[in-house]
Amino acid sequence: MSENSQADITIIDRPQEDAADKQAKNVDILDSLLSDKVIQKSVKTSRGYFTIRYPSGKDRLKIDQFRALRRHGIPAECFDDVANTNNNIWSTLDVAVVDGPDWYKKIRENNPVWSWEEGPDEELILELYNLVCTFRGEITEKIRKSEFGRIAERSSVPDAATPVGNGAFSGLTNGPQG
Repeated sequence: MSENSQADITIIDRPQEDAADKQAKNVDILDSLLSDKVIQKSVKTSRGYFTIRYPSGKDRLKIDQFRALRRHGIPAECFDDVANTNNNIWSTLDVAVVDGPDWYKKIRENNPVWSWEEGPDEELILELYNLVCTFRGEITEKIRKSEFGRIAERSSVPDAATPVGNGAFSGLTNGPQG
């Protein structure tokens, strides 16, 4: 071990959590969604960082409308599984992806109606779709665990409660001793 082994490391103070970080951790996710807030996350992909949004009910309706438009009024059953899967992926990304790297912004600026259907990189499309699905699952789990609006459970006494031995209330709690 060399004498300068400590020169290889740097010790710094821990960064302080700012008020926004603390507030974000203490906010109930269900309360936020019911208050018409949008939940977004920045995700890293092989082609840069994208901002994705947890789809609200209105967003899911818009996804369904995009899927219907892509089918041109033809029932979904008339398409094979691959076509329906692609339709779902493109429609979801068209709604859930709200921002991206400079190249993405440039494409959207030059063609505001650009769709992921036009994206040639299938690997990126699947990567991004999987990140959207994972994010949606994370938020769904937080919603499930949310305490917002829940009624506090009443405490219950087990059926086989043991009496307090020979005290003033011993005959009252579990009936007369026999």
